[in-house]
Amino acid sequence: MVIKNSPGRSMLLVYILFSAFLWVGDSIFDFLWFNADSQDLGYLLFPYNNPHEIYLRCLMVSAVLLSGAVASFLFGRAYRSEEAARESEEKLKTIFNSIGDAIIATDATGVVTRMNPVAERLTGWSVDDAVGCPLSEVFKIINAVTNHPCVNPVEKVLKSKGVVGLANHTSLLSRSGEEFQIADSAAPVFNQQGDISGTVLVFRDVSEDYRQREELRRLRNYLSNIIDSMPSILVGVDAEGHVTQWNMTAEKVTGISSVDAQGKSLVSVFPRMASEMDKVKESIRSRQPRSEERKTRQGESGVCYEDVTIYPLIANGVEGAVIQIDDVTERCNMEQMMIQTEKMMSVGGLAAGMAHEINNPLAAIAGNSQNILNRIYKDLEKNRKTASECNVNLENLREYLSKRDIPKMLTGISESCNRAGTIVSNMLRFSRKSERRFGLCNLAELMNNTIDLAANDYDLKREYDFRKIEIIKEYSPDLSGVVCEENEIQQVFLNLLKNGAQAMMEKEYVEDGPCFVLRLKRDGNMAVIEVEDNGPGMTDDVRKRVFEPFYSTKSVGHGTGLGLSVSYFIVTDQHNGFMEVNSVPGSWTRFGIKIPISEQEA
Repeated sequence: MVIKNSPGRSMLLVYILFSAFLWVGDSIFDFLWFNADSQDLGYLLFPYNNPHEIYLRCLMVSAVLLSGAVASFLFGRAYRSEEAARESEEKLKTIFNSIGDAIIATDATGVVTRMNPVAERLTGWSVDDAVGCPLSEVFKIINAVTNHPCVNPVEKVLKSKGVVGLANHTSLLSRSGEEFQIADSAAPVFNQQGDISGTVLVFRDVSEDYRQREELRRLRNYLSNIIDSMPSILVGVDAEGHVTQWNMTAEKVTGISSVDAQGKSLVSVFPRMASEMDKVKESIRSRQPRSEERKTRQGESGVCYEDVTIYPLIANGVEGAVIQIDDVTERCNMEQMMIQTEKMMSVGGLAAGMAHEINNPLAAIAGNSQNILNRIYKDLEKNRKTASECNVNLENLREYLSKRDIPKMLTGISESCNRAGTIVSNMLRFSRKSERRFGLCNLAELMNNTIDLAANDYDLKREYDFRKIEIIKEYSPDLSGVVCEENEIQQVFLNLLKNGAQAMMEKEYVEDGPCFVLRLKRDGNMAVIEVEDNGPGMTDDVRKRVFEPFYSTKSVGHGTGLGLSVSYFIVTDQHNGFMEVNSVPGSWTRFGIKIPISEQEA
């Protein structure tokens, strides 16, 4: 048997020496007490003449040596086991202490049995101080948001007998008072019988990661708030046209939430953008932004204008685009209103001068034409006396003039003068404000009276039958009395009804017939009047010029071009209101009026 370790060989050597000591000791003992024959010591050390004595001594020495060999073998094996355990412990300790994460081991009752240096640094406890202490005393954790204590993970492990992860926003309170954001888990340790013999808690400092994540989260929220706070529609798409970004304005306009829109085809969630997809793809391909200003579309309230801009995404290898849609309807209407106001202001001075210059010769023409009729056709004594003095037969003269249509011509002169006088009167309304005789007016009654007036007016009836036009009344009960100049507002209503009726007569209806929709409602402190017809509509060019003085689409002799201009002037200048027109060619035209309800606003 070979003993490979020095402690085993040393023990065997001791047994060999002990055996030799027993041999020599027995010889000396025989020499001193049992040497009756007075034999010398050398003979007694090896009594070759006494086989029995040699046999006994060999038996004794063999027993001792055999015992020594067994003892040395067992001792050597125990020593090797201890050395292996020591080496294993050393390796385990080295590995345990070399792990970058913090590790705390406990027994089955939750008492700390071991810690690595990282755990010492984070908890502020040394191994010597922590071993034997409850984990809850060494490992104190709280919720980083509420600062309330968290349940110790080891307690959860002992109850569930499974791996338990720490909750988000968990902070570790160090013994020194420092606070660390930590993450990871605790796991049970089972013995050979399958029972929990302890737990292992592994955690790491994620304070910097947590700070970066929180900063990133705040940045995302900040950018998201910026995007959602913009009044523009902002939609992000990838190269295939799928939605990647959908702001709150897009949600309001489409009624589709950001969650539902994400990843969907833009055309499926925003159908009216189908016409823009080729431009989006071209912008992504060329990496050049594209824009289209004042693009028209038909909305619920009429024609709307939009600015559509496409920005390609060209950074960090991302392919896609951001589509920005701005509703500029109000701005366009305001610009048109300003242009119209400037035109009317410029014509104001011209109207005043022209009215005064025309009025005098017009009065002379009208007066003289009437005098001619009076001096020929009226039975006046002076007419007869003068005719007699000139040897003129008055009856023959009258017959001659009648046959030459002179009376008809003179009547035409009078009618033309009256029409010209009306034009001059309308022109004067531009140059100065009339006396304001405002009073409380019921717009519903005023509109009904105007309808009756339009239906019985000879000039209107001569061109069309107003009574054959269907009239739909949508009067809101919220609108009662309105302070206004009743005659002027009725003139506005009449102009709108007259123009709408004349326009509808130019359209050929297949199924339905001409129809007016009249709406009266309240919007805050403003009264809203809408006159809508289903006539031929207006093109954009006509709609933009419809309020211009002397602008008319009617043939010569059928319109002065001042009706809508006067109406616009009455509403905006005399009543501090607003007037606009929306139209879809071939479908409908809607005139909208807003005037203040009370005199204070007017």
